[in-house]
Amino acid sequence: FDLYTRMLAEAVEEEKATVEGRAPRHARTQAKIDLPVDAYLPHDYVPEEPQKLELYRRLGRVVSDEGLDEIRTELLDRYGAMPPPVERLLEVSRLRFRAEEAGLSQVAIESGQLVFRFGPDWSRAATMRALAPRSVDDPLRALQGRIKYASNQVRVRPPADAERAWVLTAVVVDRLARAAADRSAGLV
Repeated sequence: FDLYTRMLAEAVEEEKATVEGRAPRHARTQAKIDLPVDAYLPHDYVPEEPQKLELYRRLGRVVSDEGLDEIRTELLDRYGAMPPPVERLLEVSRLRFRAEEAGLSQVAIESGQLVFRFGPDWSRAATMRALAPRSVDDPLRALQGRIKYASNQVRVRPPADAERAWVLTAVVVDRLARAAADRSAGLV
């Protein structure tokens, strides 16, 4: 159903753009997050399957911190304190929509490396500028010597500590999202 509605919306946008004499504006592609983290709604937290499926669907559609905060508030009101897998699920949802804002198509672990794949809007030089450390206390300094830049991806050898690796993943995605926003606004 989601695929059908997305295809229908694209077809309607194409037709409207033709009638209005402009280029069609398509919704951005959803970024795929494929990381080894425990991020889910446990059965003892959300026991009803229909509600659980609806929450997953809503988390998949959220595109802002405000939308994520609404879901967080609802979860706390309805089900109480969130166990760690639910907290991580919200963090993964944020990482996904920030990756989409950055123009990333995928964030994954492959052969022990973090891989950030991006679309044609990114060049190798733009990626290198975006991920260059900006100060002495910049968290991306920890990645110096651990990053490999390619034409459509960045590969990072993550720290051994899983929590530090997660934090640095979020920092890289946020930095790329800010750089993409600056480019869109003509600030770069």
